[in-house]
Amino acid sequence: MRKLFTTSLLALAVVALIAAANAYAQDLQALITADDEAVLIETIQKPGDEPQDILVKNVACKRLAVIGTENAIPALVAMLPNEKLNFNARFALEAMPFDAADAALAKAATELTGSQLVGVIDTIGVRAKADSVALLAEIGAKYADDILVTKAVYAAMGSIATPEAAAYLADAAKKDFSGADILVKRGLGDAILDVAEDHEKAGDAIGALELYSLLAAPAFPSFIQDAGLYRGIICAEPDAAAEKIVATLKGENASQADAALKTVRELNDESGLAATKALVAAFDQFPEAMQVRVARAIGDRKDDASRQVAFDQLAKIAADGSVALKIAAAQAFAKNGLNQPKAFEILAKSANFDDADLSAAIVATAAAFNADDFAAAWKGVCEKGFDATLAQSEAAALAYMKIAELRRTVEATPSLVKIAETKQGALRDGALNALSEIVDLDNLDMLVQALNGETDDAKVDWLLRAACTRLPREDCAAKVAELFEKADLDSKLKMLPLLKQIGGGTALLAVANACKGDTLDKATQILGEWNTPEDAEALAEICLTIAKQANDAKYHARGIRGYIRVARQFELPVATKIAMCKTAFETAKRAEDKALIFEVFKRAIVAENVAAALEYTKYPEYKDAACEAAVFVAEKIRDSQQDWNWSAPTDDQAKAAAGKILVDGMKKVVETTSNADLKARAQKLL
Repeated sequence: MRKLFTTSLLALAVVALIAAANAYAQDLQALITADDEAVLIETIQKPGDEPQDILVKNVACKRLAVIGTENAIPALVAMLPNEKLNFNARFALEAMPFDAADAALAKAATELTGSQLVGVIDTIGVRAKADSVALLAEIGAKYADDILVTKAVYAAMGSIATPEAAAYLADAAKKDFSGADILVKRGLGDAILDVAEDHEKAGDAIGALELYSLLAAPAFPSFIQDAGLYRGIICAEPDAAAEKIVATLKGENASQADAALKTVRELNDESGLAATKALVAAFDQFPEAMQVRVARAIGDRKDDASRQVAFDQLAKIAADGSVALKIAAAQAFAKNGLNQPKAFEILAKSANFDDADLSAAIVATAAAFNADDFAAAWKGVCEKGFDATLAQSEAAALAYMKIAELRRTVEATPSLVKIAETKQGALRDGALNALSEIVDLDNLDMLVQALNGETDDAKVDWLLRAACTRLPREDCAAKVAELFEKADLDSKLKMLPLLKQIGGGTALLAVANACKGDTLDKATQILGEWNTPEDAEALAEICLTIAKQANDAKYHARGIRGYIRVARQFELPVATKIAMCKTAFETAKRAEDKALIFEVFKRAIVAENVAAALEYTKYPEYKDAACEAAVFVAEKIRDSQQDWNWSAPTDDQAKAAAGKILVDGMKKVVETTSNADLKARAQKLL
């Protein structure tokens, strides 16, 4: 009786808790949409600052931020001294458009300390009233040794951003604050950046520059100094900006150099042109590493005037510079976009293509050129052939062939075939690789022609596959089939694997047609490896035909094994696979081939395969193989559905039928097999 009483009390407690939770949720929802300010004020005035209380007051304060009047201010101010409620109250006060809110916050700022004071200062900054500057200055003086208060004062001044606030921050930056905490330094720097950007947006570039210049003080963190330099250059007059960039790049401060180079890319057209001219004029005064960076920066300019000045300098270093400068020029030319034929001519004429990095840069640049005049000029080069580059060096020829490959310049095909047929080693490989990326259906035969005599079958396979995977599959297969009919035996044997790689009906038919004469062996081997899923049914039919018609036992076996492989490996309906197994069993001549059908049954874990496998127990030599397949499938079904009682009544007709098949099947195994292990496994399943 006592146990029942205790359980009843517990149930009542749970019901009470659920009811309380539902009521609490309803109260919160009511506060979210409340229009009665008095209710909201009453809510925030209730005692308590536990998590549940804080959540309710937070919701009420958010609503007061929307509908609150001056009547709510006293209740909100009363929350400010509480560390847990300070934020909620400030959220509402920040949004109120009343002078009384500013007065209340100012009064609180003179009375609070610690994190509550910091929060109130933040809110004063958000409200950004000009007459708050004097109060903030007083607080800053009073708490000069308090890191968090000082940082908050700076941030608030940065948000207010009046001339008085700017003057306060400027005075702070002009003092020696090298011993200050990093948070104070960062806070002061961030605040000056905020005020300076406000000046800049308002069109007061001079005032902004004065503030940005303050950030050069070494006491500021380096990223603050860099930001000041960057913004200062951006808003300076063109000549002043150019002068500052050059002076910075001549210095030894790496992060400031990064900031200055960033401006080169982002300055407006007038300032960008001035900076580009200044950098070109001072180019020889920079160390080589900086020259490389300058070349890339001026190469990124987008305005036509700057691009032309940059192009002339890039052309100069491309012709006469070091390898590093030539590489930088090549990379910049690709972005500069002007006079691409001339740019390539300069690079190609003066380059040492034996330098792998320089060669790669030139190749990448030429591959990226997109101007019509370069495309026309490059086609002309390819039509003339690569004899001139071969005379220059093998490396130059390889570079040109790579450009043709990357640009897929069809006009290069005859020259590439010539090189492939007459050269060896890297030149032949380069020509073949290029051809594999260039040829289309109309000249695929030229790639096949170029591959004549290639003894590396893997290379042939790779190159032909690279070409054919770019082309429409069925059209490509038809073209290869056409070439196959005209090819010599050696080429035919290399094309058969390619047809497998292409896949599809056209390719499969071509391989089937090759199952005769000197290509019979290779073609039947390819059929046994065919792996295109959509070709499964057609492939099975071809393999079965080979098995039935072959006079040679080798090809009969290869055909029937290919047929069984389709049933075993491809996704087909279970009924189709069962029918294929029956056909294979009846067609196969060797016992080991007939036995392969039991592996097919094991691939689909369904009850139908248990019954299908056991159909073959009538053949004594396959009795145990059939029983083993049936038990294997039944065990897999049990492992995957351990809560299924095969014999239990069920309204699911399909499951009932499957259960009967499994029970009857295992009974048949027990009755049929003489293998003790199989009998025990079947009995265990029952």
